[in-house]
Order: sequence, then C-alpha cells, then structure tokens
Amino acid sequence: MAEEKKPLAAAFAAAGEGFLGTPYSRMDCQALCEAMLREAGLRVNLRGSNAWWRRMTWRGTPEACVRRFGRVPPGAFLFILAEDGGEVARGYHDGLGNASHMGVATGRGKGAVHASEKLGRVAESAFTGRSIPGGWNRVGLWDALDYGEDIDRLLTGGTDRKKEVNGLKSETAELAMVVCPDGETVRLRAAPDTKAAVLRRLPRGTQVEILGVGDRWHRVRWREDEGWMMSSFLTPLGLMTTEERVEALEKRVEALEAKEGRG
Repeated sequence: MAEEKKPLAAAFAAAGEGFLGTPYSRMDCQALCEAMLREAGLRVNLRGSNAWWRRMTWRGTPEACVRRFGRVPPGAFLFILAEDGGEVARGYHDGLGNASHMGVATGRGKGAVHASEKLGRVAESAFTGRSIPGGWNRVGLWDALDYGEDIDRLLTGGTDRKKEVNGLKSETAELAMVVCPDGETVRLRAAPDTKAAVLRRLPRGTQVEILGVGDRWHRVRWREDEGWMMSSFLTPLGLMTTEERVEALEKRVEALEAKEGRG
C-alpha cells in the first residue's frame, strides 16, 4: 500500500490568504487553523489553543526553532504562551504553559495570519522569525504536515533520532549541557518553581535532552528522570565551542572522581 501523502506545509500556510477579512464572530483562531488545514487536505478537531500546543510534535521558541531546523518554515504554528499556571484552570497539569492564542507563519506579507479578536477579523500579523514581547513567542511543528525533507528528517526521524546520551534515547536530539559556574551541581526539579521537590542534582558537564523551553525554565530529561531546570544553567550543545564542551566534561570528571574518593 502506498504511503499516504502529508499535506504540504507551504500549501497550508498559503490557504490563510483565502480567509483574510473573515469576521471573528464566524472564525476564531482555532477555527481558522482548522479551516486552513481542511483546504490543505487534513481534517482536525481540537479544543482550544492549549490542546493544539500539546498536539505539536516539536515545541519551542522561534529562536530554538531556527537553531534546530535552520528556520521557522511556512506552515509552522505560532502561539502566545504564558508560564503563569493558567493552564491548570483549563485542565492541564503538565507544566507546558498556557497557550492563549495561535496563528500560522506564512513567510509572506507580514509573516503570519491569525483570527484577531481585537481587529474583529482574520488578518495578517507581524512575525519575522523572532520572539515578540507580548506576542508570538512559541513555535509548534507537527509531523502531520510536510515541511520539506530537511526539516522532516530532524522532526520525525533520520540519524539524529536514535542518538543516545547518558543512557537515554533522544527523540528530538535537541541536547544541552549543564553549566554552573558558581557551583558543582544544578537541581532538577519536579516543577518550574524554586520551591518544588528536587529530583536530582546534576553536575556541570551533564548532557540532557530538552523537552520544552521557557523564559526561565526548561523541561528536560536525563536518563529516566524528567523535570525542570532553570534555563540559565543550560547551554544548547550547538551553541558551545569544542573547547567549552571539553572544559565542561573535564569538570564533570573531576567532580565524579572527587565523589568516588570521598566514598
């Protein structure tokens, strides 16, 4: 049986032009995205932008998307996300934040399209591939869409998918190293809160998998443990020089050797 073709993300993004000017009373942000997907050949029915945010195969900031995939492609979902606990009132207790609004990156015109309650219609929105204070600050990519071979390989498979670090299999291969210039270990917590329970203390030089990113906290995995770590103590491997990686690993070895000596 032939593999079913995925809708082109570029066609999905272009579909937004046909809805420009539609009254908000007829089409809110979620309905717009659903209508655009139908035009591209995919039927989806989700409840609210928070459900869409959690449906994404990959989630992160626009800057993280560029680092990971080389660009924010047309057809990427855009979100306005707050890490204020507001998702709990909507039935979510996963710490992934409260997505209050969504749209689609088009790569044309102003860069995005959304259904604006303030304007009262479907309209273009400014987006240049960077986080906007008070505006688009998260990107979601979904493997139900075809973003092109280069992105799809990283998003859903390819050689990076099987990469192992510290005994764990990375699904996204987006890795970071623990850095702590003022201490030997960094706390991995059960929630994005300095008062939350400490799951582990990871020494500098430890490599972790990034599961979600925020302004102050990143959700990470190390071996079988998933938790939260302050973003200031994490540096994506792709942003580190070889010398910095070597130095961090040497510090980790020193810390482990010292620990064994005390044992």
